[in-house]
Order: sequence, then structure tokens, then C-alpha cells
Amino acid sequence: WLKIAHPPRRALSPPPPPSAGESRAMPPKAAAAAAAPELPPPLPTDVPAGGLDVPPTPDQPRPGEQEEEPTERFPGEFQLPLEERDRWLILHFALPRTIMTCDLAEGTSTEAELNDVLSGMAWGTIDAETSAWVLESEQPSREAPEGDSLIKYAEYIRRMYPVDGCTDEAARADNERLAAERRAAFTNPSEPGARLRPVFDQVVKCLAHSNKALMKAYDIKKPLLNEEAVPDDSDRPLAHNIMRFGRHQILPSFWQLLAQLTRRGRRFSVVFHTFSDEQLAIVQRELTLYCQGQHPAYDGKNKTQKPPPMSGEKGSRDMRLLDGCIGRMDRPGGFLEFSGRPAGDSAKTARPGEAASVAAPEKPAESSPAADGEGGGEGAEG
Repeated sequence: WLKIAHPPRRALSPPPPPSAGESRAMPPKAAAAAAAPELPPPLPTDVPAGGLDVPPTPDQPRPGEQEEEPTERFPGEFQLPLEERDRWLILHFALPRTIMTCDLAEGTSTEAELNDVLSGMAWGTIDAETSAWVLESEQPSREAPEGDSLIKYAEYIRRMYPVDGCTDEAARADNERLAAERRAAFTNPSEPGARLRPVFDQVVKCLAHSNKALMKAYDIKKPLLNEEAVPDDSDRPLAHNIMRFGRHQILPSFWQLLAQLTRRGRRFSVVFHTFSDEQLAIVQRELTLYCQGQHPAYDGKNKTQKPPPMSGEKGSRDMRLLDGCIGRMDRPGGFLEFSGRPAGDSAKTARPGEAASVAAPEKPAESSPAADGEGGGEGAEG
């Protein structure tokens, strides 16, 4: 803080009285004004924080005010270097196993995928007499429990049905099918992972809609885990098709991520990777509705919470996935092809605001699907 010292004011002594018989003429006004000494300016009542010559800035408190403690815009912000706090984020998502619970390219349902995931997190031993796998871990874990020589069920199945170069093509195809069937039924009754069925049920509960008003509006009874059992019906409203499974097709945490990053003003892009055009179309449809505030589970109706605008309206960034932002990876050529863009359009002019994406065909031999969502423009192999 700067202390500003002002010289003390000097009292003006009156002129001595004239002696007896002496007369003194009054000086002219101009001469009197010139003869009067110049007084310092009065002290200000509110000195700026930076001094008289420096105006106060918004982040500087005035004298007597308490300085506010800075708060983090997101968890861990102050642990990052300054140049990292506003760095542009590029978030990559492979649609199966990350933000969606089914794999349409492989034809596996949500029920099969959940069992498959748990089979890779369950640890057990192999019975010496029967060679059967026996569950030992009480809870699923990616890391083996300490102190025991255990094997995951997925690894056990891989050894039971090998698909390496030592098997012929026909046997390899049969082994892949049998192994997938065993993993897909892992927690079913009488299966080796039946004791982990409560964990399976808890995951399903987290996927289900718990909003009673929303469930009543769309006549939701219980979550359905087999996508093929309830196909999309073009004669029904779009909202009912999205809600027909009675659960989230895209994990709610993904929508919360977009909303939180947008509210905090973070700069980010989203890149989707998939081998299925059908699966990408589901994400594209729901993402468009969510960004426009029209998603049936996030539209502000039926006691749902509406996200901030992300469609270019009200000064927002456009996070929708447009057809011109979907490309396909050409593996032999090593490039992304955007067939939905007009000829001659660049990546910068083809996407609105900051949105973009890339997609590919259904698991061809020489190409893979990648989808790059909002603001990226960069494609990656699926």
C-alpha cells in the first residue's frame, strides 16, 4: 500500500497593524491574489487502492474491505499450471463400453455387455479335480486381490476357447462364439458368477429412470436390457422411441459432463469412435435434442433439469453433431473422408460454431469408423 503524505497547511499570519499616523492603501485585487500563497488540494475522503494516480481495479479491494478468497472453477484447478487451466480439452469416446452399454457393431445387447464387463473383473481359482473356475472375490475389481494366485473369468474363458494362430479358421470362429456366449451369461443363475448378480442389478438400477413423473409420462414399467426385443418404431413420436427401454441408452454422466463444462466456460471438443453407423445415429439424435433442450429426459418437463443451451442460440457454442462433421477412416490411405461436406468446403467452414465429427463403416476389412463430435475436426482410428 502506498502512503501519501501531504505537507501540512501553513497558517497565514495577518499583516501587522499600521503604526500611528500611517495609512496603508488597499492593494488591487489582482495583486492580492498573486501575493496569496498557493494552498495544497484538500485531502480526498476515499483514496483509491492503487494511490491517487492509479485507479482501482475490480480485483483490488478498497481500504477497509476484506479480500475474497479465490475459488476453483472446477476440482483441481489450482493444482494445474496457469497455462493448463484454459487449455482446450479434446475428449475421445468409443461408443461401446464408454458412454453406451451395448455394441451394435458386434450385435451384443446391454445385458450381454454388462455380464462381459463383470467377467473381466471377477477373480477366482481353478478346481484341481474338475478344472472348473470358482469365484473367490467378493466384489468386482480390475486388480487382483493381494496375496492370492487368482485368474479372471474372462481370462479363463480365453484359455478354454483359444483363437490364436494355432487354430484353424472354422475352429476359431466357433471358439469366439462360444466364449462370447459364456461371458454374456456370467451372472445368470447356475453360472460361475451368479454370486455377483446383485452387482449386475445395481448397475441396471443406476441406468434406469428413477423420476416417477417421467416414468408415468412415458409409461415406463421396468428397464429393458435387450435392444433387439424393442426395435425403433417410426410411427411413434421421437421422444417415445428414445424412452422405450425405460433406461438411459447413453450414460447420464456424459450429459452431466457436457453441461458442467459448458457452465464453467471450458473450451472442449468431443470425438466419437464407432464401427456402427446405427450406433452413431443414436448418439447423433440424442445429442442434437440435448443441445437444443428437447431431450425427453432433460427438457425441463416432468421434473427434469434442462441443460444450458449448446445449439448456437443465445451466444452458445454449437455442440450438435451434423452430417457434414461425420467422416470415415480410410485405413489404406490413412485419411478421413467427409462425404457429407460440400465439395471444396474445408473442415473449418463445414462445421457450425465449434462442432464436428467423424464416422466410419460397419467394421469393414480396410476401414474403421470414427466419429469426432463438437469442435474437434480431428479424426482418429476407431
